[in-house]
Amino acid sequence: MGIDVYVSNQTINKWFNSILKELDFLNDCTIHKNLDSLYNSLLNVNNARVVLLDIEDRASCEYVASIKNGFENVHCVAIGLNRSIGDVFTYFNMGFNSYIDLSYSAIEVYQAIHKSLGNSKYLSTAQQDLLLEHLIHNLDGLAKCITIPSSSNGHNSSYGNGDSIKYSEKSLTEKEKKVCEFLLKGFTYKEIANSLGVTSFTINQRVKGIYKKLQVRSRSELSFRYLS
Repeated sequence: MGIDVYVSNQTINKWFNSILKELDFLNDCTIHKNLDSLYNSLLNVNNARVVLLDIEDRASCEYVASIKNGFENVHCVAIGLNRSIGDVFTYFNMGFNSYIDLSYSAIEVYQAIHKSLGNSKYLSTAQQDLLLEHLIHNLDGLAKCITIPSSSNGHNSSYGNGDSIKYSEKSLTEKEKKVCEFLLKGFTYKEIANSLGVTSFTINQRVKGIYKKLQVRSRSELSFRYLS
């Protein structure tokens, strides 16, 4: 596993060095003192690599786009000082595959790097709990959804027909809200059905209704749409 690291924050640097020693893969890790050194190093390798960037350094945040655009098999991990879950998703949107901070254990750091090497996203268990807590605490926000209003001839406009579309809000039913809560907690349809005392077919129909109202196609889209 090839790893390149640029860290300018002294607190992060001290913590990360202790993590590297604990995981015993320091020999596979190249520490760079500046971003130019990092970039030149990437020019001379062809294998897949993971780049860890100190996001407390503003230049690193701006640099990730250059790395993602210039190197197809290089994947970036952000290192920060205990950022919020909202910040983490901002880093994902910027092109980072994972985020790690001083709250991470050595094993979680390894998992984040390993997942990133496979071009996958990674959240620690604590971050997953924070995300779930945020979603459930603000579950009523799911009651806001997009609908296409009736056109002048009394029929619903078709999505994507090129017409100017206006949006209004429509509430999910209480039953749909309850199903959403279980979906965001990761329950299967069968588990939701057992918890609510209905059939899996009923849950499937309710989920279809929720997706249609919120204009999403999957549970992950539901989570990301609601978070935003």
